[in-house]
Amino acid sequence: MLSRYLANQAAPEEIHEMLQWLRENEHNEALLQEAWQQQPFTAPAADLQRIWMNIQASTQPVDQPPVYKVHFLQRNWRAIAAIFILLAVSVYLLMSNANRHKTGQATPSQVAARDIAPGKNGAILTLADGTHMSLDSAGNGIIASQKGARVVLKNGQLEYDETGKTSGEIVYNTMTTPKGRQFNLILPDGSQVWLNAASSIKFPTAFNGKERRVEITGEAYFEVAKDKNRPFFVKAMNTETEVLGTHFNINAYEEEAIVKATLLTGSIRTSALHSASASEKVLLQPGEQAQVRPDEKMIVLPNADIEQTMAWKNGAFNFQNVGLKEVMRQLARWYDLEIVYEKNVPDVRFGGEMSRNIPLSDLLKGLKDMEVHFRIEEGRKLIVMP
Repeated sequence: MLSRYLANQAAPEEIHEMLQWLRENEHNEALLQEAWQQQPFTAPAADLQRIWMNIQASTQPVDQPPVYKVHFLQRNWRAIAAIFILLAVSVYLLMSNANRHKTGQATPSQVAARDIAPGKNGAILTLADGTHMSLDSAGNGIIASQKGARVVLKNGQLEYDETGKTSGEIVYNTMTTPKGRQFNLILPDGSQVWLNAASSIKFPTAFNGKERRVEITGEAYFEVAKDKNRPFFVKAMNTETEVLGTHFNINAYEEEAIVKATLLTGSIRTSALHSASASEKVLLQPGEQAQVRPDEKMIVLPNADIEQTMAWKNGAFNFQNVGLKEVMRQLARWYDLEIVYEKNVPDVRFGGEMSRNIPLSDLLKGLKDMEVHFRIEEGRKLIVMP
């Protein structure tokens, strides 16, 4: 009988019966997990992300904003959670379809939300002479030749191939990802960079000197090619990070105020560049995160949430203990939205994870269920209401 639910072939009344059965006895969850193991099943990504339908407020002290959590989203329960979500979503979709038949067409705000797709790969490359090239529509192959390097586009990845013939003159390119775009770049030394939405990186077309230097805005993940004779430097707002060969992430959006450098492997030395005092430097170990606030000293978190830090690169939003406005800023960058708040919007914090590859309409349905109200206005404007 359980196989019908795992195969998503159950009738509406059977789904209701199944949900009731799950609630009756906690041991029934174990039976469902056993059925899962015998017959693996993967729900569609959009359905899995309806996990927001199951979010509820947890108890908080009266002087703290409420925190919304996905109570069953544990690493060792992702499979079983997927089944629960799918069942709940099935009921929701059935009810939604029935209501739609009764009430007629969707509202203008629902139509607008449905039409806003998630972000995708794309960027703008600015060459040394100021020429702008859109990488969204460019075909594979050599798209430019500059002093010291050929610029090659291969299946959505830009690569700088050093030719070995340089004049000694250093020229720079800049890659920019607008809102709703992300891109992957291979630098002339073989280092890889992933740019999140609304970010940029400025870099030389060839690394000719004794060091390698780039400058970023926004967020970028680096896998730096090892070269003990040429240290690698990343400048981001009021910080500078030095590496030899390692994997790390830097979040340096101006609207976030705090610059975060998070180390995954190897070691990096992060400097806080204060105008009124000498630079402050710390050497990070894997799993640590340096945070630098404007005009303040740096602090180091010894046990950074690596999964949350890397969620964007892995195609997900991780909102564990994240405030409403930070959540909205992430959505604004990825869905290319303008966020407007009405008065008295509650300060809430969230928990859980969802895909970045779903339409805005799917996400907004979840926001409604969490008692965060909204409306869509023309021009990709999302109004957040109490």
